Amino acid sequence: MRILHVASEVAPFAQSGGLADVVAGLPAALAESHGLDVFACVPLYRGVAAKLEAAGLALGDAPPIALAVGPHHFEARVRPVRIGRVMYGFVDCPPLFDRAGTLYGPGGAGEFGDNHVRFATLSKAALAWTTPDVLHVHDWQGAPAAIYASLAGKRPAIVATIHNLAYRGIYPKSAVAELGLPWSLFDLHHFEFYDQLCLLKGGLAAADVVTTVSPTYAREIMTPERGEALDGFLRDDVRRLVGIVNGIDTVAWDPARDAALPARFSASAMAGKAACRAAVAAELGLALDDGDVLVAVIARMTGQKGIDLIADAVPELHRLGAKLAVLGSGEPVFEDRFRYLASAFAQHVAVRIGFDIGLSRRLYAGCDAFLMPSRFEPCGLGQLYAMRYGTMPIVHAVGGLRDTVIDPGDAELARGRGTGVRFDQATTPALVHALERAVSLLRDRSARTAIEQSAMARDSSWTASAQQYLQLYRELVDERVQTVR
Repeated sequence: MRILHVASEVAPFAQSGGLADVVAGLPAALAESHGLDVFACVPLYRGVAAKLEAAGLALGDAPPIALAVGPHHFEARVRPVRIGRVMYGFVDCPPLFDRAGTLYGPGGAGEFGDNHVRFATLSKAALAWTTPDVLHVHDWQGAPAAIYASLAGKRPAIVATIHNLAYRGIYPKSAVAELGLPWSLFDLHHFEFYDQLCLLKGGLAAADVVTTVSPTYAREIMTPERGEALDGFLRDDVRRLVGIVNGIDTVAWDPARDAALPARFSASAMAGKAACRAAVAAELGLALDDGDVLVAVIARMTGQKGIDLIADAVPELHRLGAKLAVLGSGEPVFEDRFRYLASAFAQHVAVRIGFDIGLSRRLYAGCDAFLMPSRFEPCGLGQLYAMRYGTMPIVHAVGGLRDTVIDPGDAELARGRGTGVRFDQATTPALVHALERAVSLLRDRSARTAIEQSAMARDSSWTASAQQYLQLYRELVDERVQTVR
């Protein structure tokens, strides 16, 4: 089978979130563990070539491709780079992708006004680059590839993955003609959305199977509360919806080999974790007394991540016997609030605004607990990294957080499978109660050891997820073979 992934980012060369980790991890697992012929097409943004070169990877040359997107005409090259067993094609089209700013906008919260054209062109380039048996598109930026492929005479099997339904790629309906899409599909069952064009909806309508990044999130998005006004469409028009939990790169995230840590450790040799704890507390200027529990927060500072709930809980830290280490950036109102809290509660709170991958690794390794009270979370990676490093997650039981964290109070406790603390309501009292439970568990040596060992034993690799995707691909290809016969 030849598999083609189309996405807007890939780690570590162009990344704004967890999507990039998936586009790096899943294709590699499919190619290495299952021997598939895997391709992935992504944009060549400004600075990506230098990052590839620094990693010892050279962009190959490629002939120009003339691409027509509605009335727009571009010349692009899909420049190949083999990373492991996966062939990545970086779409070199300077007018669209060689821009200052972020991947999606000039900076801040703004987006480029022609993003629909940019990612439609990515999609056209991907389809011109190679002919797959299975086309796997990711989020709204990859969705045009599914739409264009579905309109072709001989179409591949199509899988579309929703990484976060909140981002739907909505544009004025004039964009239908601008992208060269047929008006016949501008209806309730395809890409019309309240008299606008919704690219994600169009990609989902074109797909044979829609996946999302956890079973619980798959159920949540079919409800009005989490469906982003697409819940009815997902229930009635999508052929099949499947939730598959993301994996992580367990080689890159390994406390026994992580060069960012002051000491290494593993499930069978945990002494290094105490050294990491002391080092990161000293780095942040937090004094730890006997029995104190050091809690990490590594997050975008937004309401979706429940950052306001954490801020509201800060006055309770002294009573709980907890110290808080916060790393993140985001909405200015939350950044300013945490700067104030770090000043007003200096003995209990340390804050670093921004993102530092080395510090994030030291926090995962050195803290006792990891707090993730997201109001919604399609999958989440932070809790997976924390468990890999023997740090107990404390999570709001939604989406992938519910699917990946087992509370010691669950029935699985009798089998010794508890890995963290979950709470059911996105409120400050519920969060504080969860912190109380976590502190109590972590102060109990036998309970702490059991949780650490269970968390570190959890298989968070891409192996199981890739197997589920492989099964989907095989079913779709077999269906197409039977249809042709």
